[in-house]
Amino acid sequence: MIMKNKILNIFLAITVAFSAISCQESDNAIDQVFAGTTYGAILRTVKLNSGEFNSYDLNSKFDVDIEEQDPQDGALLDNVEVYLQFKGNEVLLKSIPASAFTTGPYGLPRTNVSVTLQEAVTALGLSASDYTGGDSLPVRLQLNLTDGRSFTDSDASGSLQGSYFASPYKYNTVIKCIPTSAVPGNYRFNMVDTYGDGWNGGYMSVLVDGVETKMGLPDYWGDTPVLAPELVANLDQQFQDAYAAGGYGPVFYDAFGVVTIPEGASTMSFTWVKGPWDSEVEMNIVYTKLDGTGEQTALSLANPTAGAKILSVCQ
Repeated sequence: MIMKNKILNIFLAITVAFSAISCQESDNAIDQVFAGTTYGAILRTVKLNSGEFNSYDLNSKFDVDIEEQDPQDGALLDNVEVYLQFKGNEVLLKSIPASAFTTGPYGLPRTNVSVTLQEAVTALGLSASDYTGGDSLPVRLQLNLTDGRSFTDSDASGSLQGSYFASPYKYNTVIKCIPTSAVPGNYRFNMVDTYGDGWNGGYMSVLVDGVETKMGLPDYWGDTPVLAPELVANLDQQFQDAYAAGGYGPVFYDAFGVVTIPEGASTMSFTWVKGPWDSEVEMNIVYTKLDGTGEQTALSLANPTAGAKILSVCQ
């Protein structure tokens, strides 16, 4: 029994010693893996307030709140440079110094980066004819540290740019064409009812300088408020006869009407007035200039929700 106890004690001692050596070797292995590792820095997107420009509004802007993080919790921040890109050309717009950052709720530096369309076109040397809706005007950020290192989009992996870190450095901002006043031209409404009995009271209310035109498909059942003279007058003649006959006809399935906005008009708005079967409603609005040129789709809708609609009209 004494001999067995001695053997057991020796075995336990060896086990403890082996465990201690193993832990030490494991720690050393980890140390070797991370030996010489340097840590970078990121610019995290806190909130993207606006990610597009509007060609009709030089005051429209790209606007984002960012947060900087480095191995010393912001102490290495020197400045953030803001670059603009357009059709292969890139210019430095401005540099935001560390002093312009404030301390955020997590103890890290935060600031706002904003660029108006006016600032962008001036920096890039563009005239109004050089850009239009659909053009890309990316904003690229470069983080510069006091130790001489810099970080930008080419240094960020997909995981870094994704939703967790939200650190893309480069924002693919686009130019849109959202009218802020009346745009003269012809607005053709191509209208479809997928069931075939009209829009059952739903219609688009077009206001031009306060004067309303109702645009929609007549209701076969005859109980829709949209059956106003101005609506019927705006329908193509071939469909008017079908409507007047009071029976099923093409007018209840597919028709078009045109609203013309003249030169000198000041305001325009397009508002969907809800009917009971909007799930059957489809339409697109095709814009052309008064001379018939510049055709483009200004709006496409299916199963529209009630309220004002934003058109895209690029000139």
